[in-house]
Amino acid sequence: MSKEKVFIVISHKQVLKKNANVGGRKPTINDWEIVETVEFVNKLNNRHVTTSKATADYLNRKVLSGAATGMDSYELFEQYVRSKYPKQLAELDASYGKSQVEKLKPATELISDEHGNVRVRTVFDQ
Repeated sequence: MSKEKVFIVISHKQVLKKNANVGGRKPTINDWEIVETVEFVNKLNNRHVTTSKATADYLNRKVLSGAATGMDSYELFEQYVRSKYPKQLAELDASYGKSQVEKLKPATELISDEHGNVRVRTVFDQ
């Protein structure tokens, strides 16, 4: 029996704006926009691997790619997806239940270090 897999894939694509009236001329930079899509898939194919900006394994809570976009931890990835696509992620949570997925735990306390970086307080902080 194989273990079921669920991946969250975020992709960006450059498309012409809906109201762009090109009319035979070459489109300018103002005629284009970036469109973000999110997909929930059971299998990653070549298109997902080559064109995605960030990919995560939902059940194992691991980021597979996305360090270039600043999403190198699963907590950041999930927080972003929950803020942009709450309805879709709620449906995914409902179908996989609490027994299979560990819920995101909020950070206890955030601090700013001497370099201005915001991070979670650890036992080594005084």
